Amino acid sequence: MTSLQQRLKLRHISVVLEIARCGSLQKAAEALIVSHSAISKALAEIETIAGAQLFERTSSGMRPTILGEALVRHGYLIASDVQRAEAELDALRGGDMGTLSIGVFFPLNWWEVLADCVSEFRTRSPRIRLNVREDSMESLLERLDQDLVDIVIGRLASGYGGNQHLQVPLRDDHPLFVARQGHPLTQKPVALEDLLGFPWVLPEQPNVIRQQLEFAVRDMGLRFGTDIVSSQSSPLTFRLASKSDALVLASQCIAEELHALYRLQPVLCELPLHLGPLVAVTRSDKTLSKAASTFLEQLKSMIDAR
Repeated sequence: MTSLQQRLKLRHISVVLEIARCGSLQKAAEALIVSHSAISKALAEIETIAGAQLFERTSSGMRPTILGEALVRHGYLIASDVQRAEAELDALRGGDMGTLSIGVFFPLNWWEVLADCVSEFRTRSPRIRLNVREDSMESLLERLDQDLVDIVIGRLASGYGGNQHLQVPLRDDHPLFVARQGHPLTQKPVALEDLLGFPWVLPEQPNVIRQQLEFAVRDMGLRFGTDIVSSQSSPLTFRLASKSDALVLASQCIAEELHALYRLQPVLCELPLHLGPLVAVTRSDKTLSKAASTFLEQLKSMIDAR
């Protein structure tokens, strides 16, 4: 057993993570409800155990060194495993049988097959505690890397993906703009430049789709529009489109739901985007739990049946 295994405690991990999160010893001490001297002493202990400096002081606060970043990365995994162990013990005590955390890319909130899958899974596996988090792909992948979600359902840019992730294709899907019923851009096929005369609702930067649209417009020698609302897909943005000439970027897979709920119609324009299909993303270094595998198999089966 190494010195790190023998001497490093969970409280040490908590200290490292809070200092990295807060960027300040004082703020970390306040978060952990300990004194400044206590957290300074704890950091000194950890650096002695690790045999290296883990943080450096900069003008903007405490920043992890290369070795500190490694410990922070592993610390997130350790803290997550402890939380999962606690949740599983609580679940077993209460007659439950574990937890499954699913991350869903914002624009897929209205995807009927996904909602049906969640409902069916809860019916078939009532003793599994299911957590569903809706967020941007960037945030969800970060949480996946930190072992805070088991599966991310969403879309990645074409060619994206590293060795740390596994991707299971679910279905082809192409982003499109939607507009109110009777909007002039829904009457016949139009070109991208025809869309520039109307307000757009686009995801906040940084966002791959928005970047590709900006590049496409500039490559055509045109100026990207200034009448843009930056927002994730939401009932507010769709209601805005239903009552104005605004164009909202949405996913093809939810077009029918948007028409039924908000009377929105697809804009007949093929967008110059290079994106992969909808996928389920998991970690390559971790075997899926039985619950995660069951959910994923059920989702693929329901998609194939549509």
